[in-house]
Amino acid sequence: MLNVRDFGASGQAGQLCTDCIQEAIEKASQAGGGTVLFPAGTYLSGSIHLRSNVGLHLENGATILGSPNPEDYNKDDFCVQNQVFKERVSGAHLICAVEVENVSISGFGRIDGNRQAFSDRPWAEHPHLFEYPHWRPAQMLYFCESSNISIENVQLYNAPYWTCFLHGCDDVSIKGLKIWNDQRTWNGDGIDIDCCRRVTVSDCNIDSGDDCLTLRGNVRPLKDQSRVCEQVTVNNCILRTRCNAFRIGVGNGTIRDCVINNCIIRDTRTGICIISRYSQQSEGVHIENILFNNIYLDCQRPLLVSSDVRGSQDEPVKAMRNISFNHLRGKGQRSCYVTANKNAVLENISFSDVAFEYGSVNYDPQRDDPQRSYGEFGRVTADSAFYLLNAQDLSFERVRIDWRDEGDFWRSAMYAENIQGLQQHNCRFSAPAGGSDCIVK
Repeated sequence: MLNVRDFGASGQAGQLCTDCIQEAIEKASQAGGGTVLFPAGTYLSGSIHLRSNVGLHLENGATILGSPNPEDYNKDDFCVQNQVFKERVSGAHLICAVEVENVSISGFGRIDGNRQAFSDRPWAEHPHLFEYPHWRPAQMLYFCESSNISIENVQLYNAPYWTCFLHGCDDVSIKGLKIWNDQRTWNGDGIDIDCCRRVTVSDCNIDSGDDCLTLRGNVRPLKDQSRVCEQVTVNNCILRTRCNAFRIGVGNGTIRDCVINNCIIRDTRTGICIISRYSQQSEGVHIENILFNNIYLDCQRPLLVSSDVRGSQDEPVKAMRNISFNHLRGKGQRSCYVTANKNAVLENISFSDVAFEYGSVNYDPQRDDPQRSYGEFGRVTADSAFYLLNAQDLSFERVRIDWRDEGDFWRSAMYAENIQGLQQHNCRFSAPAGGSDCIVK
């Protein structure tokens, strides 16, 4: 084990330690592998590049703190896969791991992206957000086309953009992370899993300024264009965000064979958001075989499943099929959507042992944008707890909708239009005050 103190890092907040940390990593790599130890202290750093067979271990009380100086970070083109997104962000990262294997980050210390140095002024017109910074780093942790990755127990705080991004990686274990970003942070995602295979995420507590956890299929920037996002499991996590707790979609590839279990979603806008097509320049993502089990959702909108982010369109989009929701409980204020483009394939969506309590529609000016408070679906007025459109083989078994203080907004528990093969067994769709239980067209 190599101690960064032995390479000149003092652990004092004012000292820039990038070179000291990188020297320790290179020394471990030259020796065939090893662990770089961070004792208690604050280690100010720019971009750190991990090497194969090398791990970082942060002891309790140790913090790697992102530098406020753009010159301390990697250039946008430091690797061919690095994509600069159109979200007023650079291509810089605090920790980079590109085309490496057998790397790890462990311990009970903290990696802090120092978001406050780039964006800390509330936006007067939109009090639920900070003003956009003039410059900021991109994904705080960036793993690309790498394998055998372990990230365990560390705290990931104050990312200026996405917190942890895995793109085109295999055999990843993420366990016991505490992720916290101020909810006013633009694009402050928690964990983004893109075109990765054999990934386990467990026992994480994520409170983020954007999507808590995403499964993506954006294959275009990768060297290996055949990569698929598949065989991902998520277990025993607690999530909170002003956006989507789970977001599945984005890109033009494939997401399949994934299981999400035993999670709590609290104080969140949208619990589970599955959308194939986010951009008119994309044909969407093929999504199939996604299972959600044993989840509690305290959300404004519990579920959204759609082939297009704009709601039902006439344009072609890739198929979505075999998605199941089992043993769900929770509260909602906005409709659960299951909608497809005309002539698109959205099929075999099942709900089993699901119970939601619905109430009046509220708007929180501290967390919501009145123009885009629910993404593009904020523009679609749906006054039913379940709003179903243009899909095939939808199954509801032991599904229950109850109402509390529903006011005069809600029309029905379920609205279904152009649904081929709608099945209901042992369901209780209670009618809201003055409304209907089910409307089928």
